[in-house]
Amino acid sequence: MNSDNEYRSELRIGNPLGFHVRPVQRFAELAQAFKSEITVEIDDRQASGKSVMGLMSLGGRYGARMSIKIKGEDARQAMDIIRYMVEEDFFVEDDIQPGSRPRRHIERLRNFASCFESDIRILLDGREIDPTSEEAAESLDFPPTEDMDFKVEGSDAPQASKVLQKLLDYRFYVEDVMNATSG
Repeated sequence: MNSDNEYRSELRIGNPLGFHVRPVQRFAELAQAFKSEITVEIDDRQASGKSVMGLMSLGGRYGARMSIKIKGEDARQAMDIIRYMVEEDFFVEDDIQPGSRPRRHIERLRNFASCFESDIRILLDGREIDPTSEEAAESLDFPPTEDMDFKVEGSDAPQASKVLQKLLDYRFYVEDVMNATSG
């Protein structure tokens, strides 16, 4: 990985509640898994993408333009993950409809795993499954609360492992499951 890599992206905040506490926390959690410098700009105000307080100070409202600049050795992977999260409204599901996107945790796993160059395998029930394979991922049938491990080998394995662990730690950022297990 080259430390001179720099990526920029212009996105719109699509979450109806804007860039509020949960999105900011999720953004910073994932950004902290990368070595690269991550800067976010909203309405001519900038903050480190790894600082919850800095991101909160940006006050991004629904529809605001969010400019993201990432520079460093794992910048491409960081941008792929962060762009996906922003485009998916920071995985905030404030208005959950029963049955809407029941397998969204598998979709998130597939998308996160595909952002890395490393070979990633899910270790589940004595099997090794390639999460980037649509067919293999569709064969998975597990709730977000199920324990699993990953086997990660390759040039960006440390970042891939950290990011995938975040998915597990936060139950794939699936709101209804998080609420059921915390309350």
